[in-house]
Amino acid sequence: MGPTELEKALMPFERKLRAQKRLRRLLGVREVDSPTYERYILGPVRRFDSRKNAFAAMMDGNPFGQAFREMYRRRTGVDSFSKPLPQEELDPSDRPAQALANAAWRLCREYYPGALPITPPQGRFETRDRAGMSKLIKKVAMWLGAEMVKITRVDQRWVYSDREVPEKYAVLVVVSHDRGLNRTAPSHLSGLAVGNTYSRLKFITTQLADFIQGLGYRAVYRETLGWNPEMLIVPMAIDAGVGEFSRTGRVLSPEFGTNMRIKAVSTDLPLETDRPISFGTHEFCMACENCARYCPANAVSFGEPTDAPESMFNNPGYRKWYIRADRCLLFWMADRKKWITCGGKCISVCPWNKPLHPFHNLIRRLAIHSPAGVKKMLVRADILLYGRTVKVQK
Repeated sequence: MGPTELEKALMPFERKLRAQKRLRRLLGVREVDSPTYERYILGPVRRFDSRKNAFAAMMDGNPFGQAFREMYRRRTGVDSFSKPLPQEELDPSDRPAQALANAAWRLCREYYPGALPITPPQGRFETRDRAGMSKLIKKVAMWLGAEMVKITRVDQRWVYSDREVPEKYAVLVVVSHDRGLNRTAPSHLSGLAVGNTYSRLKFITTQLADFIQGLGYRAVYRETLGWNPEMLIVPMAIDAGVGEFSRTGRVLSPEFGTNMRIKAVSTDLPLETDRPISFGTHEFCMACENCARYCPANAVSFGEPTDAPESMFNNPGYRKWYIRADRCLLFWMADRKKWITCGGKCISVCPWNKPLHPFHNLIRRLAIHSPAGVKKMLVRADILLYGRTVKVQK
């Protein structure tokens, strides 16, 4: 039987999936049996309470965040980092950027879609081809706007302890930031890049969940942002093979570096899972430290990983690079005329965050396979070529 009309229409995304696999082979990225974050686990993993997330702690009534909220108000004079200044208090040149940032964030922050009904059993699309169904899900998500799609089993360790995710599989959807806007961090423009990416992800994952429900299987958009999070997206994405754990606490992928955001759809649709990958992120982060060097909030740590969490926002039981989320949130209020979120200074200075160009791919391969001394030379060249600066004008 020949391809269906849908398969024909999605053929460009079939080619894109094949190109992504070829690129990883070219770079020397290895698929592995176990996720490389296991090097950071010291013992049994305890599920984390979502109310200890730094963003959730900002919400009134959260019993874990009262002391932090009081300190935040004393230091900043406001209750929340997310409230922009009135336009008349901004410099005229910054007013269009903040207006566009507010527009970009709205879908992400205010749109909470209800799921469409599940197609009843008599109308369910039955298939025993898990590999074929997984490929279809990926191509549909890419048609909706995803730049990468990976699949993993839901590991209950990465579901917040006060949340339930009963579905067996998670589809991880990746969208990158606009690099030109992200390079301006911290600014209203870099905040715009983040908000637009999150809003696009909510649009894509909502429609993907609706598509799977229409096939006759349960599918749920899962929130990962701090206001009401359901699952820890970093280890889930590492399980799925998106990338590895980096110094910033984010996932670093061979294609996008840390210049991306990730959302998930959980489902009971039988799927074939992807394998975790390894390409030496830990070793590169040890040689680099750009994110720690240029973080204006001093929220990223230097040196070796540690087994001492810095605050209540970190789950103990790991030896890793812990992030000071409290410092990050306080910096967001350092100059509300110029930014209401840093927008990712640590992202903009990461040497991995370059376009997928043959020259940069050659450097990526060199960074993966070279010894520590060469890695340090590559980082130094990145600093010189791209004019990295430590100071942030306030």
